[in-house]
Amino acid sequence: MKIIIADDEHLIRLSIRHNLEKLNIRGLQTYEATDGLELLRELEQLKPDIAFVDIKMPLLSGLDAIEKGKLLSPHTEFVILTGFSEFDYARKAIALRVNEYLLKPVSLDQFKSVMNNISELFTRKTAESSRLFALQIAEAVADKASVEDTHLPPEGLNCKLLAVCFDSFKDTNLTDAEAWLDNARKCIEPYLSRHFRITILKPRDNERVLVFGIDKDEHNSNANLLSCLSDIRHMTKTWRKEKGSVTLVTGSTLPFRLFFTSYTVLLKATCLRALLGISVDYSQSFLQFISVDKPQFMQVCALLIELPRYQQTQRYIDFTTAIEQIIALIEGERLHENIRVIRPAAIYMRCAIGLAVEPDISYSLLKNELLLYCKRMLSSRTDRSHIIRSVIAYADARYAEEISVAKVAERFEISPNYLSALFHKETGKRFVEYVAQLRMKEAQRLLSETDLSVHEITRKVGLYSTSHFSKLFTKYYKVSPQEYKRNTNPQPYGELD
Repeated sequence: MKIIIADDEHLIRLSIRHNLEKLNIRGLQTYEATDGLELLRELEQLKPDIAFVDIKMPLLSGLDAIEKGKLLSPHTEFVILTGFSEFDYARKAIALRVNEYLLKPVSLDQFKSVMNNISELFTRKTAESSRLFALQIAEAVADKASVEDTHLPPEGLNCKLLAVCFDSFKDTNLTDAEAWLDNARKCIEPYLSRHFRITILKPRDNERVLVFGIDKDEHNSNANLLSCLSDIRHMTKTWRKEKGSVTLVTGSTLPFRLFFTSYTVLLKATCLRALLGISVDYSQSFLQFISVDKPQFMQVCALLIELPRYQQTQRYIDFTTAIEQIIALIEGERLHENIRVIRPAAIYMRCAIGLAVEPDISYSLLKNELLLYCKRMLSSRTDRSHIIRSVIAYADARYAEEISVAKVAERFEISPNYLSALFHKETGKRFVEYVAQLRMKEAQRLLSETDLSVHEITRKVGLYSTSHFSKLFTKYYKVSPQEYKRNTNPQPYGELD
């Protein structure tokens, strides 16, 4: 807390300083002014929290200095210390909204009472400032807008982002996140002030972003921010030993007008922890360098990070598709030859989705475990409606491939006859009819919206005979694909059921 003592008597200033020091005020910094003009210079430069001001001072009276000083440092709380009890002085002090009007000599108990009252006032103002800050940031993120479009003063405010990622398995994840945040708030609370604000965003269930707002003109803001981040990292180091995985990614300190850009880039970069290693501290600049230098990492990690969400929401087809894409990317980019990539990936999947593998597992074994995991996941539910929903989702994703009842039945570990009967009973259609409809709808779209030839479209929808495709399309739309394509303003000739 910064306090200015403005009085032309040295002994008075010394007495006030000693009384303040006896109160053990956290972060106390005291400054002195011997006349009204010096007080104005200090107010403009220091922007103090509190100013103790004598009424009678050389060059400019205390009351006149307060009147002008409120324009230079509008957030400063002023306390008058005077030997004059005349009503006119008190009336002007009230008009200037001076916090306290004290008659000399002032006892230690009076100082203590004044400081307690001002401290409570600061607490209320800090809470209101934090509430408004949180609201404005939430609106900016929801609207995907620049902070310049809100009422925040970007020219006077810097931001610092800290992403926190929790990769525990299943239900413990959210519990761990809230417990860690409670500890983080205890680290942050001593630093909160009108110069130092904080809000917490939740972009995903297992990720939080701490948004710090600090005033550029406040001399101690950067030092307080560094101390606060150091406290959080120290707490997190202990947390990892006792509780579990927490990954921190620290952004650069930037003007608030760059907040949304930095926030978007940070969220994208956090996924790299899946291949670089979880429960580690990273800088955003380092992860951005990796994303540019090794773009294949980003592709794999973007898929890996989605696995817990697919698992928790029982989107097993999406989960399996993502695993197959991950395997294809790893092998296509020859990442499986690098143990420094496979080991972090195995650890991530063990923590995030509960895959029962050891960190030093070979890639071939990891691949087999993943495929078996997908197979067990797909066949784990016996509910008939759930099975058919999963089969439909599988067909929707794979209709352009070679797909058959036998292949799908093998994937879900049920007999082809049972699958055919169950599918017809639940949907009223045969499986092959459903796949054909998917293919024809996509063919209709491609004929309308692209310049692809009929032969190319045949391949795009998973068929290999152009004549068979033409017969099928004509069956559904009562017109050949060639005639449909020639129509200058193609309109659907019919809708598929």
